[in-house]
Amino acid sequence: MIQPPLPPAISFADSSSGGYINTGNSRINTSTLEESHRRITPEFPYMTDLCAIHDLPGRAFPWHWHNEVEIFYIREGVMDYALPSGVYTFRRGEGAFVNSGVLHMTSCPKGDTCIQEEHIFPPSFLGGQEPSILLRRYITPVLEHPGLDIYRFDPAVPEHQEILSLMKKSFDCYEKKEEGYEFDIREIMTRLWRILFSQTKDLQTDQKKRPRSDRIKIMMEFIASHYQEKLSLGQIAGSAFISPRECSRCFQENLGQSPFSYLTDYRLRKACGLLAHTVLPVTQVGAACGFNSSSYFGQAFRESFGCTPREYRSQSRTADSPVPAEM
Repeated sequence: MIQPPLPPAISFADSSSGGYINTGNSRINTSTLEESHRRITPEFPYMTDLCAIHDLPGRAFPWHWHNEVEIFYIREGVMDYALPSGVYTFRRGEGAFVNSGVLHMTSCPKGDTCIQEEHIFPPSFLGGQEPSILLRRYITPVLEHPGLDIYRFDPAVPEHQEILSLMKKSFDCYEKKEEGYEFDIREIMTRLWRILFSQTKDLQTDQKKRPRSDRIKIMMEFIASHYQEKLSLGQIAGSAFISPRECSRCFQENLGQSPFSYLTDYRLRKACGLLAHTVLPVTQVGAACGFNSSSYFGQAFRESFGCTPREYRSQSRTADSPVPAEM
């Protein structure tokens, strides 16, 4: 089935200042995979938003990470949340905490819709600045816990239900923006964090810092910079100074796929941007994204998105005139 047209706020394209994936309120740097959020400002470093995962190309938001922590709630449907530690499925009414710096990818199963309510803010939003006792006693133990990449909120647990209720309350405050809403949101998030801390306190026994998946990030950055070229396993492995065998193991353990499977997925997402926002012929789009064979490009595209590149272009074309590709 052909995907519905992409919402105008969503694009997968390059900019003159460097490659990025733009989702309206945030963007992913395609070289570093770091996500930044336009609505998080020094004046008020907090944002909440609704994300329709099923409307994205491939019904997925690609691998990325951010320095802020994330708390989310599933308003509708089912969402698969992939981390290096595994894939977690969340259904309507459930939610979770995702720690700072954690690689993750979200996707919506075929045939389902998924509306995700997300709350994103840096730990400093709660007053966690050195040498604050808040940072040392209540925030750092959560941020550096080696096994706390993600923590599920189960609505059947009273404390978790309170967290989910606080999220809804904060979302409403952010949307209405009545006078003093900034105080209200900070108070709500502080209360939420206090419950989160108490619920995870028994888990915080290991003083070792949480691993950051540095090697896989380096190799993903290398692919982002060289995806147009003919890449070998040795080249990808060499970017992180490891053996090809270790490279394959690292991708499989962290992302659940081989290096070349990830490379193909990355190339296809770049192709989505060119198809939607340029007038390049389909064959040139495939070549520009590293596909040496136009037939293989078409086959891989159909397998991933359920339609041909031409069908995708006609469905995702915006009302604006296409702009030249910047590669």
